[in-house]
Amino acid sequence: MISTSPLLSDGSGKYSMRTVMVLVALFLLNIILGLVIPILSMSNSLITVELLYDYQPGMLSNEDVVAPYDISFEDESATRELKEQNAHNVLPRFRYSMADSLEMDARADSLASALLGGDDALAGHGVPSSFIEIWNGLDDDERRTVRLLMYDALDYFSYSGVFDTAELVEIGSEGYDSICAQLPATYDYRLQEKTIDIGDVVTADNLSDSLIEFLRDYDVALTADAFSALYELVSMTVQPNVHYDVLSTQKLRQAAMDATPAVMAEIHEGDYILRYDTIVTERALQTIARINGITVDVSFMQMTGRLLFFAVILYVALYFLCFFIERKYRVRIYTFIFLITMALMLILSYLSTFFFRHMEGAMDQVLPFLFLPLLMCQLTNRKRVGFLGGAVYACFILFLPSTDQMTFFYLIFSIEISLLLMRFSVARLDMIYQGFYTALANIFITLAFHFIEDKPLIYLIQEVFAVTVNVAITYMAISLLLPLLEHFLNIPTVFRLHELSSTDSSVLVRLRSQAIGTYNHSMNVSDMAYNAAKEIGANAELAKVGGLYHDIGKADHPEYFIENQAGGPNVHDEMKYTLSAAVIKSHVKLGVEKGKEIGLPQEVLDIIDQHHGNDIISFFYNKAIEEAKASRTPIQVNEEDFRYTSDIPQSKEAGIVMLADCFEAASRTLKKPTTLRYEKLFTSILVGKMNGNQLDDCMLSMAEIEKIKRVFVHQAFGRDHMRIQYSKDDENA
Repeated sequence: MISTSPLLSDGSGKYSMRTVMVLVALFLLNIILGLVIPILSMSNSLITVELLYDYQPGMLSNEDVVAPYDISFEDESATRELKEQNAHNVLPRFRYSMADSLEMDARADSLASALLGGDDALAGHGVPSSFIEIWNGLDDDERRTVRLLMYDALDYFSYSGVFDTAELVEIGSEGYDSICAQLPATYDYRLQEKTIDIGDVVTADNLSDSLIEFLRDYDVALTADAFSALYELVSMTVQPNVHYDVLSTQKLRQAAMDATPAVMAEIHEGDYILRYDTIVTERALQTIARINGITVDVSFMQMTGRLLFFAVILYVALYFLCFFIERKYRVRIYTFIFLITMALMLILSYLSTFFFRHMEGAMDQVLPFLFLPLLMCQLTNRKRVGFLGGAVYACFILFLPSTDQMTFFYLIFSIEISLLLMRFSVARLDMIYQGFYTALANIFITLAFHFIEDKPLIYLIQEVFAVTVNVAITYMAISLLLPLLEHFLNIPTVFRLHELSSTDSSVLVRLRSQAIGTYNHSMNVSDMAYNAAKEIGANAELAKVGGLYHDIGKADHPEYFIENQAGGPNVHDEMKYTLSAAVIKSHVKLGVEKGKEIGLPQEVLDIIDQHHGNDIISFFYNKAIEEAKASRTPIQVNEEDFRYTSDIPQSKEAGIVMLADCFEAASRTLKKPTTLRYEKLFTSILVGKMNGNQLDDCMLSMAEIEKIKRVFVHQAFGRDHMRIQYSKDDENA
């Protein structure tokens, strides 16, 4: 006797506390594995580099050292050099001083007044005697011209800026030949930044040359004494009015350094870090130190994000799993299988990346990505459930260090194609053919993604070999595991249903020997239900088995059923109608009990239980009504005494068996049957069932019922076809 575990079936329709706790534990286990396995995989992939000697920069290497894997890290020395270069590219900033410029104007006015005041005024102003002597040697026109030119020259130097020689020398020593200065753009003193060569600025050292350059724009001829007087006046008045802004320059240079991106050094696996008999560089030693110092570093925010991602993905998957499973009593079993298999696949994925890490070109192909989708597909007879499992696995596996976004798409395409090639065949040998075609399809997808990712051709053989072996192992594992799950969990896979459809089972053998009429009826119902279910896309194997076993309860008292009486006396003639109805109804309960004894799946038991629904046994009910009307004493006829007590059909397969059962029995009463009479018979049966609300919950549409009618009529006509009447001579031949 086969029974499900009490953990998976409590018979109440509600989840027990123990079931809920185990489901939550498995849910959390999958999330924990999703978080931990990528970290473990990254830790295993870290390889240190051992040196034979303690090398110093400038020494000769006595060995070859190659990078064990791809590594990218910040080159600190190169980053530092780039920051210094970007800081140096910021030119020294000079700012214009309005106060110094106004002071120059004030000096010019004071000096001009002294010039008009004579020698005593000049001497009192601190003007050297050499200038007084030159000034006195000039005539009045020359003096007036020099005074006017002095004002113009001061305006020119004030706007163009006068720089401090010491500051320029300091800047030049730092390697700069240009500066950035804020100078008036117009005579309203609006400042504008300008980049100026140091050699073009005005200082005390080149004031004479700058003055000569200034005078080129004037159409005036000065004597040597007049020019000397003008130069002395300008030099006594001019002072630096543009100064080096050290603080602003430092801030800009710091900002440039802060904005400098880090220089990343990329070392690819197999690249030489040290080569024999070559000079050991500081960068090579830094690279080795960096490789040896790498640790797994996953931030708290990353872990939080992954946890939320895994929780949402897994919860949504379980929600749709419950949605896709029609029979809700199977939800717990399939949920357990889904979560346990998912956890095992994550562990196997970690082991495969660990033991096959030398096959770096075929890491995607060694992942056991097909097992969960194909197993769930076979167990539930739903490809969408298989794809759901594959999509969840692809999401979880995305964070392994050996995978990337292309891995996700590769897995999704491979799983989808493999599920499309899945056929719910009834022979286990067909699994070999499916595995062969699945391997071919996955080889094609592997080739396509190999060229899309532009991998080296040397990896191609590894990839093809790995995916072929992966498919083969997956199908072998499913072939071994599936019978165990069918047996211990009593799951009606197509293989299990096909085995149950064998008429050599003990209960069918007994039915054949005890109730041959019921047996033949069941065979016809089974055949009709199978073809009708196949026509509308329902579970044909389940409908076939349900039709085969639906009347096994009649084996105990076959004489009470008309198909087994063979024209003899009817035992119901001596019984009360209520007792006859009770005997007829009992075959449903007896059938369910016998089905449980031999371990029929719950889906088949449901068909046995629901194939009459809660319909009324109209023959005996009508007889009882007639008897009550003819009786002289009032007789109360209780309709419930003549009504079946089961649920109405809850699935398409149960609805099909109900219709096939009624149609097969009723069609045998037709005399001179024709296609039209069969169709009218089916319609009358359908109307009766619909009026009795027997088909309300089986989800059969009118289009599907029309297809079922065509199948039933076709098979009934073939069963009852006309034969040629043989003569007596032919019969004796």
